[in-house]
Amino acid sequence: MKNILLSISLVLITSTSYGQTLGGNYFLNFEDEIHLQCLRIDTIRYQNNLWQVGAPQKTIFTGASSPTRAIVTDTIHSYAINDTSVFIITNVAGFGFEVPHTVLLSAKYYVNSDTLSDYGAIEFSPDNGNSWIDLINDTMYASLIWWNGTKPTLTGNSNGWKYFYANMATLGPVFNIHHGDTVLYRFSFISDSIQTNKDGLMFDDFRFEDWAEDIEEIQKQNGITIYPNPASRVLKIHILNAPSKAKVQIINYTGQLLMDDFHFTGESIDVSALPNGIYFLRYIENENSYIKKIVVQKD
Repeated sequence: MKNILLSISLVLITSTSYGQTLGGNYFLNFEDEIHLQCLRIDTIRYQNNLWQVGAPQKTIFTGASSPTRAIVTDTIHSYAINDTSVFIITNVAGFGFEVPHTVLLSAKYYVNSDTLSDYGAIEFSPDNGNSWIDLINDTMYASLIWWNGTKPTLTGNSNGWKYFYANMATLGPVFNIHHGDTVLYRFSFISDSIQTNKDGLMFDDFRFEDWAEDIEEIQKQNGITIYPNPASRVLKIHILNAPSKAKVQIINYTGQLLMDDFHFTGESIDVSALPNGIYFLRYIENENSYIKKIVVQKD
């Protein structure tokens, strides 16, 4: 298939300046200096920042996911009390947000903390840090963030490396994210006043994707065909090897969920009540989610 863009650019940010731009599907496993250019451990706002890149040598954290280095709340010592530690990964948006099509964040994490009040957080900024969305706990935009399986649980004991994966492409139209805009991912660990002598939190094997195919190919991808498009009254969905039931949602450009059918078994959707305009149809089957742009245009 022809890609408009199969690209995500990541930029080093230090406390005062940006570095060179990195392109392509991006994998960050903390093993080489070039790929670390996307990362900032903020030691100005958070002077006691615990995050360190290196080989973990702790009681529970004895190794990275692959091959030797990870980012850890201190590579040697237990995490400190009364602390908030933050690191930020910077991306330059591709067409995945703009279409929207595919904007993926995935990584592995390992947590060993006091379940009651020591925890991690993952946030997303669509506007270069002016505002932040809690990707795990937010309720306003939850319908626009698709998790492949269980959301990460960044507190307690994971008892090993765990994997998470999220597609947030539909946030693009809501926040007017265009190709070339700067977006940020912020990862935090917060501890209370009780010393538990636990290892904390670490991440490894980040992967970012931000891409889209052309609209005609989007309609045909993965054996899913949507027609007619534009539609005036009825939108038909043809799925190759269709499951017995699936979930279908329709979302408008402001992020409002207009339809949420958990038991979709047919091949048509009545769109006659929708005003003329552009919408996004999300089709979910098992652990796969596909987002399609649809147009309602009445005679």
